[in-house]
Amino acid sequence: MKVSDLFEVNYGHSLSLNKLRQTPYGTGVAFVSRTARNNGVSAWVEPIDGVKPLPAGLMTVCLRSRNHTLATFLQPQPFYCGYHISVLKPKKRMSDQEKLWWAHCIERNRYRYNFGRQANRSLKDLELPDAMPTWARRLKAPLVAALAAATPFPDVHGQAWAPFKLSDMFKLVRGRNVLKRVMKPGETAYVSASALNNGVSAWIDLEPDHPGGQITVCSNGSVGEAFFQPRPFIASGDVTVLVPRQEMSAAAALFVCSVIKAERYRYNYGRKWVTGRMSESRIQLPVRADGTPDWAFMEQSLRALPLATPMAI
Repeated sequence: MKVSDLFEVNYGHSLSLNKLRQTPYGTGVAFVSRTARNNGVSAWVEPIDGVKPLPAGLMTVCLRSRNHTLATFLQPQPFYCGYHISVLKPKKRMSDQEKLWWAHCIERNRYRYNFGRQANRSLKDLELPDAMPTWARRLKAPLVAALAAATPFPDVHGQAWAPFKLSDMFKLVRGRNVLKRVMKPGETAYVSASALNNGVSAWIDLEPDHPGGQITVCSNGSVGEAFFQPRPFIASGDVTVLVPRQEMSAAAALFVCSVIKAERYRYNYGRKWVTGRMSESRIQLPVRADGTPDWAFMEQSLRALPLATPMAI
């Protein structure tokens, strides 16, 4: 089956965000762009006179992007579209579960595209499975509302924050490269400069260099991507391993990862976040009255997130 057998394939509004008036997050109309984050929604904007938002229940597909071609999402609210966004409307009645399945199938074709080969013309002809399998129909996606934590989210804005040097809180260790020709399939995670799969690019048959419980930060490639590694691993030479100098829970480490990621804008391919530079870097963290990091507040913040409830953190 092809995409066009299941869906009507049309272009969206092709609007420019810089010409629209943005509103606070969650208000106004969702604006879907070529991002692979936040369900494709990059902003919220005021309604436009004479331009009707597309209805909820349609699917959006990114047609042109350096890294996110075919990022496909089901839109649960009315929305506007930016450039190079295709809108899919089911030709027959389809449940949200089915739409999410077909979105997954479409995204699995992403490897066919890159910055020089986009999906503007070929999306409608992409081949899909003949039918949704029975096992997929039995899956139930958890609702965020049903996962809401019993405790309220801490007041981040009312909390005192202070800068902390990374090398004061962590021992920074540069990883080592493992040649592909010596890699054999195994059970040890190999963490490289990737922004996907928690940074793990392969599972290899070598003894791990680190026992788990550390943070890995990309110094090259996807510079600034930070992940908590829960199990033993090997880090590549493009990764810096942050070993806590004091006991730190997984939840607190995940909070630190989010703060580190917020520093990504300072670095790029021409200005890498190498281990030496990283050791002098400072990040803002919640602080207690005695001037030390408030690890309890960080852990509480993570555990209060709706999707954190079922996580082993």
